[in-house]
This record gives sequence, C-alpha cells and structure tokens, in this order.
Amino acid sequence: MMRRDGRPARDEDGSSLAELMMTMMLMSVVMVMFTTAIVHVYRSIQTTESLTDAQSKVAIAFQRFDRQLRYASWISDPVEENDIWYVTFAGLEGEKCRQLQLDLQPPGAVATDYRGELRFLEWEPGSPPAPGALGNTIASDIYTAEIQNNTKKPFEKTKVDSTPYPSASAGSDFRPDFQRLRINLDTKVGDSTAGIDVTYTAVNSADTKDDDDHECKEGQPT
Repeated sequence: MMRRDGRPARDEDGSSLAELMMTMMLMSVVMVMFTTAIVHVYRSIQTTESLTDAQSKVAIAFQRFDRQLRYASWISDPVEENDIWYVTFAGLEGEKCRQLQLDLQPPGAVATDYRGELRFLEWEPGSPPAPGALGNTIASDIYTAEIQNNTKKPFEKTKVDSTPYPSASAGSDFRPDFQRLRINLDTKVGDSTAGIDVTYTAVNSADTKDDDDHECKEGQPT
C-alpha cells in the first residue's frame, strides 16, 4: 500500500482493532485489581476504626465505675440469672449501692450474634430496685460467645485471704488482703475481636468478711 506522497506505508503507522481490544482488556484488569485493593484497604481501615471505637466506649464505661470499685468496701459474689450476670459493690458508709450487669441477650438482639450490653445501676441503701430492674447501658458490642459457652466468666471475685490462681506477679502462696474483682470482656466488630481484662482491688475491704449480710445484697439476685 502506498501513501499519497508516494512512500510505502509502515506497519507501525496504525493499530489494529485486535491491539486496541487487548490494550483495553489489560487496562480493565489493572483497574479491577486497583479498585479491589482500594476497597480492601478501606474496609480494613473501617473495621479497625470501628473496633477501636468499641474498645474506647468500653474503656470510657470503665472510667465511670473505676473510682467506686477501687474504693469499695464490699463486693458481692457474681451471679447469673436469666442470661444476665450481676455483681454488686458498696462504697463507704452512706454511699450508694452500685451494680454492674452484663446482659447476654439484650432486647432486640439475635442469639447467634452473641452481642451483649454492659449496664450500670445504683440505688440508696435500704431502697433496692425492683426485681429485674435494668441499669443504664454504658457499653454495647460486648462479644459473649465464650461466656454463653461457659468457657469464660465476665466477673470473677477474689475473697480476702483466699488463694487465687497464680500469676506472673503473684505466686501460689499469695493471699490478698482485700477483695478483688476481675472484669474480663471482649468487643467484636466484623471479624476483629479485642479483649479488656482488668482486676480491681477494693482498698476499703480489708476488714470485710465475705459472709457479711450486706444491705446492698438486697438489689442482687441470689
């Protein structure tokens, strides 16, 4: 084939339809891979932010009762009734009774989602709440699978002069001078799970006997 100027046409002067289609296909594959990577990164960031937010809410919730627990004079034995865990504690004389509730099946929850709520309730000594009264929700997205499967307890009390399980900081002969409460909860968002495991020492409980019939016991199921 000759050009109008009389020179022969070169093969590279134009692109065939097949070459254009191949180029477009390669570009499409690259764009799909790029988009998939961006979406994956976005979802990972979103899940991490959601999990961090859930942990932050639990940490903030802990701050609400941190001081009351650390200066408590009495802690009840944790109990579970009708899919709700209870632990009650008292401050010094004249202070309110306070209670943590972990609801394993809050209203509207789907059983297979294992989503619980942490609640906080307080009342004046001698004026206990009605049976089954629920506190204010202070944290949600509590993952309760292990608790419902009886492989973990959310609340564990250590009595004065008892022999708790050995740990890295305390040997098998360790006997506490105060009541202690361990709170062990998990939060879950998507496929990501994070735990919060805190042990509080009630510094005003040294002279408390664990079999005392404390007036704050009236607000807790037995």
